[in-house]
Amino acid sequence: MGELNKIKADIKKEKCVDLKECLELFQELWLKERADYNILISSAARKKLGKVADKDKKQYSQIKTKIEKIAKNPEHFKPLSGDFHGSRRVHIGDFVLIYIIDGDNIILEDYDHHDHIYIR
Repeated sequence: MGELNKIKADIKKEKCVDLKECLELFQELWLKERADYNILISSAARKKLGKVADKDKKQYSQIKTKIEKIAKNPEHFKPLSGDFHGSRRVHIGDFVLIYIIDGDNIILEDYDHHDHIYIR
């Protein structure tokens, strides 16, 4: 909660340099206040994300950032169709993270290179 109070204070004190920065601070605040989802990870996704965490810290950091964005606004990202109906996807570089929204839960289903993720 301390971080939210800092953002609110920055906006109130007009510490943002320009309108764009103020809007970004406001969006960050708004999204943080709306994060009402639990993140669950399938065993397949857990295995793949674990390998990334061990081998590529930069990519893993990008994944964590995207997961935070998903948790704040899961319906923002593209819904899928066909065999993936009911799932959504978000690109992280050349890779794709597929997830499902199930009530208050977001289930991370799979993570793989774009060339391989849609093959089932």
